[in-house]
Amino acid sequence: MNMPDTPPRQAETLDEVFALFESRTNLERGFPPGNLKRLYRLDRMRMLCEAFDRPQEAFRVIHLVGSKGKGSTAAYIAALLNLAGRRVGIYASPHLSDYRERFRVVGEEFPEEIALSTARGMLDSLSRLEKNLRGEACATTFELLTLFGFLLFRDCGCDTAVVEAGLGGRLDATNVVTRPEAVICTPIEKEHSDVLGRRLSQIAREKAAVIKPGTRLWTARQKLPVRAVLTLQARKQKVRLQSLTSRLADIRMLPKHAPENDGFSWQLRWKDGRRESISLSMGGRIQAENAALALEVSRRLEPNSSIAARLPSSSRDDSIEERRGTDIVNALYRVSLPGRFQMLRRHPLIIIDGAHTPRSVSAIADAFFRCARPHPDSPPILVFGCVMGKNHYQIARRLCRGPQGFFKEIIISTPGRFKPSNPESVALSFRRIGARVSLIPNPNEAWKEALKRAGGERPILVTGSFFMAGEIARMGLEPH
Repeated sequence: MNMPDTPPRQAETLDEVFALFESRTNLERGFPPGNLKRLYRLDRMRMLCEAFDRPQEAFRVIHLVGSKGKGSTAAYIAALLNLAGRRVGIYASPHLSDYRERFRVVGEEFPEEIALSTARGMLDSLSRLEKNLRGEACATTFELLTLFGFLLFRDCGCDTAVVEAGLGGRLDATNVVTRPEAVICTPIEKEHSDVLGRRLSQIAREKAAVIKPGTRLWTARQKLPVRAVLTLQARKQKVRLQSLTSRLADIRMLPKHAPENDGFSWQLRWKDGRRESISLSMGGRIQAENAALALEVSRRLEPNSSIAARLPSSSRDDSIEERRGTDIVNALYRVSLPGRFQMLRRHPLIIIDGAHTPRSVSAIADAFFRCARPHPDSPPILVFGCVMGKNHYQIARRLCRGPQGFFKEIIISTPGRFKPSNPESVALSFRRIGARVSLIPNPNEAWKEALKRAGGERPILVTGSFFMAGEIARMGLEPH
């Protein structure tokens, strides 16, 4: 893309700004032919940040890497830090239907006027700056979004930013953060093998590269090869690796006490003897683990705040303890994210979720069944679509095979056009498992068919991809 000699006209709306960002090389859509190293690099992002006085250093940063769970873990951490009195920005990806979803200042409405002013100031200098960028003529979409997020949080006066890495970590645009307060590793699985490597250990090394000297490091449960990589990187950077499993003894799901309660209640049993009950609006044991990790991290970062694990004995008061516990429960329960166990309808239940790995899809299905409790005469319907590169055969095995299989009736569709997909191949995987499969490539027609079959009585789960979830979220309960 050639840069114009004169700067573009001033954007009138934030939607115009995001459209301009989207017009650039968007690596989230796929990788263009040619030398990927010309686009996937950090020196370009460093130059951009330097030109705007290093906005990523204006606040403390909690940096998250991993294959899944980053979004909800980041949201739980931000909610708890906000409860502790911090002004917290969240930078997340991807979004479901609007780029605004990627930028949040916790506890406040989206700062539309500040965001537009920030974007205009950024764009005024961009055409001049991009003439000197290395690799390609202009910044990529993700580089611009990341820079915008850093500038926005600075302009909003945030003292803390919870930042999700996009792809990998080592060369991700967010890795211009040189002194993160903390690095959080959510579960790491095989993904993006064409860029990150085919072995789990290679992928883990790419993500572990965000660990810097002097940072505090936490990890969720990890497979052995990942744990080995994180341990080695922690040793190299002379930081202590703290694992949730070393602090948390057990998680137990609690029964619902009232049918109208749409939350999921859990008891956390910590290894220091504490027992703590939490309630979440998003389903699945993985969400309870994410919330537990967020509690551990936030309390360590704010040990003297209202979210501390224990009050000092000299000031302990049962009424204060009870109120403090209620505030924490409420803060966690209020966390909800588009495309993460998002409820379109309660009765019968319709859930959309962007889960896209065998383990995460299985966990979402389990939470869905606990919530829906379908009758044998009204079996559930699965609407599924995933992009290329996902292990849809293993997902099909988890969802449909054997007596514990969740679904017998599947509608396979296309998860939008944002990334390439092959719904025919996905349908074949589900048929090999023995499921009754309908292949309806057009997502609007697939959704119409799902609602028709449900007849207002059968529950529906939509999953497999954030892009699939986004397609259905845009249509709602009345497809076009």
